[in-house]
Amino acid sequence: MPLPVPDPGASAAMPRSGPRLHLVVVRTRPGDPAAAGELVTRYWHPGRRAWQEQTFESLEHAMHLFVEENGWELRQQQPLDRPRAEELIFAARPEDLDQPSARELLQEEVGLTAEDAEAMLERVDERVERSGP
Repeated sequence: MPLPVPDPGASAAMPRSGPRLHLVVVRTRPGDPAAAGELVTRYWHPGRRAWQEQTFESLEHAMHLFVEENGWELRQQQPLDRPRAEELIFAARPEDLDQPSARELLQEEVGLTAEDAEAMLERVDERVERSGP
């Protein structure tokens, strides 16, 4: 069977200009069985050349961090072959990969403990939910 020949006209188009984007593939898996709903996310950080793992109380909590706090754009979401395992594909500008989260800022810059930072962020989220759109 002959192989298809690429269309030479298709490659003549100039790529669109704009910010350079990096695709980030995040995989989730269940966390500690004792903590119902806990989820662990994992993705490769190209600048640090290391895997980044974070634990969240839910998928919604993880999405909030990646989209709202980090400014990533969700491009695709699909379930994997295990319970509570998902693959999320985000588009992120390289500079957005290194932004500290609000939680990290509260811990590193303000000096709060992890528990105090989490409690403060929960209070902020509750106020936003009560105020509504």
